[in-house]
Amino acid sequence: MDNLETGMLLCSFLSGREIPNSSMDKLTSDDGESLADCALRLNVGGLLYREIKTRNISTEIVTVNVRNKLRQSYRDTATFNTTLFFDVSKYIKILSDNLLPVIALKGFSLAKNIYGDIALRPMCDVDLLVKKENLVSAGRILLGLGYEPYYAAWEKKLETHHHLPPFTNARGTTIELHWDIVTPDSTIKVNTEGLWERACLVNICDVEVGVLSPEDLFLHLCTHACSHIKSGFPLISLCDISGLIKRSGGKFDWQLAIDKSYQWGANRCVYLMLLLAQEMLGITPPNNVMANLKPNDFQRYFANEIKEHIFNISPLDPLLGLANDQFAKIKRIKGVKGKAKAVLKRAFPPREDIARTYAVAISSPRLYLYYLLRIWHIIAYYTVVQIGLIRRDQSLKQSVNHAHRVNAVFNWIFSSPLASVGRSSDILIPDD
Repeated sequence: MDNLETGMLLCSFLSGREIPNSSMDKLTSDDGESLADCALRLNVGGLLYREIKTRNISTEIVTVNVRNKLRQSYRDTATFNTTLFFDVSKYIKILSDNLLPVIALKGFSLAKNIYGDIALRPMCDVDLLVKKENLVSAGRILLGLGYEPYYAAWEKKLETHHHLPPFTNARGTTIELHWDIVTPDSTIKVNTEGLWERACLVNICDVEVGVLSPEDLFLHLCTHACSHIKSGFPLISLCDISGLIKRSGGKFDWQLAIDKSYQWGANRCVYLMLLLAQEMLGITPPNNVMANLKPNDFQRYFANEIKEHIFNISPLDPLLGLANDQFAKIKRIKGVKGKAKAVLKRAFPPREDIARTYAVAISSPRLYLYYLLRIWHIIAYYTVVQIGLIRRDQSLKQSVNHAHRVNAVFNWIFSSPLASVGRSSDILIPDD
């Protein structure tokens, strides 16, 4: 099986759908190993391990050694997440004691309530939404608990960002404090006050914490997944969307979700992610949902490209995607002077960006040396790419072409979201 076939088989396992005996009989131990390797690479090893146990898959297909690899992945996630949940629950309790409301985003709100087992949802950090006026107080509490900020000038609110720099403690727990769920320059606009109004309280690890309403969480999962398309689309994001819809059942307000997707300017994100979840993980939205969301300018290859991107991404693809994106932006600028300014801005970003990228204190004199390092990296990277293209390196050419196609999908999703909508006339958009 090639990568795409292996990936789609993995999705069949994760979806819970019955796999025909005729298909299972064709699988070999090599196929089982490829399946496990794909799952581990895409951070769904624990989910595949659960499915193999539930389905009683033969050791002729998934050997003992392969099972042990998946079991170890499950245990590693359980160990890491146990520490993560303990530390974050302690912090949330302190925020509550100080009357600082908080909403848990993404993984922390999903692992227990949607997956039912924190070992099934890998996380590298925890995102928490706090009100903008409470950011400094919430950050100082983290300092009091022994967390270190990513750079010293963390209290400076970054107008180009939507969260403070990460805070990490000695045990490796990392927390990001958000005041919004999208970046200020995003074409998607979210009324954060509406998020707080619709949020509800749940119990996670014996601590009450706010979570987004199912509909807001669904939209956030869709938009966040799309924002990471160029850097490597995470399959776990589709599992999150699928799990949320299955768990919510008939209580999920599809009409509200559709309405909000248009208010946010996110219907392209939502349609594409829901289509992928439908085709890859077997989600079945109610009648007319897909028709009401589908943009007029949607093209089938968008979905096919993302499927290919999930399972066939190479290490070069994210870097090439960013490079192509920068070239395209500079190319669109009129005039030599404008292009020169764009190049200089690319080479000399704000000090905060350098501090965040190279993990150096913003007040450190070494910061300026990292500007030289950055320029060297840019020159070296583009030189390597150009030499490879001149030599007609086929793998590099494929990565460049793939990066171009992924960029095209990304640009479709996030440019002029209201320019082409395909919604039925009976859908009304209420005020937030």
